[in-house]
Amino acid sequence: MQDPLLDPLRRRILARMGIQSWQLRAPTLPDGEPSQAAAESTVPAAPLPTGKLWLLAPSLPSPGLLADICQCLGIGTNEVSLLGEMPVLSEGVTPPLLWLTVADPRWPNALVCPLTPDAAHKRALWQQCRQHLPS
Repeated sequence: MQDPLLDPLRRRILARMGIQSWQLRAPTLPDGEPSQAAAESTVPAAPLPTGKLWLLAPSLPSPGLLADICQCLGIGTNEVSLLGEMPVLSEGVTPPLLWLTVADPRWPNALVCPLTPDAAHKRALWQQCRQHLPS
């Protein structure tokens, strides 16, 4: 019998490697049919967040800052998806606008600003937002 506590760990490890779904290999039964445990072990890919702005952070910023950013970008605060970690994207899928708290070279077009910015960070954030304004 498989330890159920291993599944979340296995999912996280495979997600970091870019593997969205996986299947345990189990021996086939004598008549050539795979065992039921092997058939049930396929994990469906997690659905992608639906927001127009993905915020990769442990929590949301202050409501005032979030409202100002959303207003500048022309989106509602309900269109922001808070992510604990970046979801695994299939090839060819580009995420919507990202807000990172720390710069990441994999996402050069992302907004970069800490959740509690000082004046310099806010100025830089507004400059970044201007590049993403709807035309």
